[in-house]
Amino acid sequence: MRKQREVRPDAGRLSLDQRTSYRFSIIARRQTRCLAEMHTATFGLSVNSWKLLSVIEYFGPLSASDAGAHTSLEPAKVTRGIDALAEQGLVLRREDPADRRRTILSLSAKGRRLHDKIEQVSRALEQELLSVLTPSERTMLYRTLDKLERQSLEIFARSDAWRHIFRAHSG
Repeated sequence: MRKQREVRPDAGRLSLDQRTSYRFSIIARRQTRCLAEMHTATFGLSVNSWKLLSVIEYFGPLSASDAGAHTSLEPAKVTRGIDALAEQGLVLRREDPADRRRTILSLSAKGRRLHDKIEQVSRALEQELLSVLTPSERTMLYRTLDKLERQSLEIFARSDAWRHIFRAHSG
């Protein structure tokens, strides 16, 4: 349980309790650790492989670069993750009929079965996490997250977004 601290009276300074990036990262790290243990111990998957399996199931069939764009993974990690999934028989690769240089990824029947098993536990864990919220609070949370996701796309689309913000808010 997080210890509540008194907000310091420093004008213009936010405590860590008021930093969304900090708070989101703490919650995400805890959930990811829990799921990573399950993925590795029970199913022999790395966190990156699980992310890719989920993305391919949800957005697929799609190319490796498109799969990578739906994660926070670097291209080399995407390639290694897809190779591992293909070796395990969880992902199928086929040539893109429109562009023979591209490979299209989809889940195999084995991959779909594994995804469904893991997804059941993931959903249950998320429901447990969100159980402290009322239905209206959950609805508001999802609306808020939608807004923040759209705003993050706008602000962070450029790799040097911080420079613009820094100039706008400095001296």
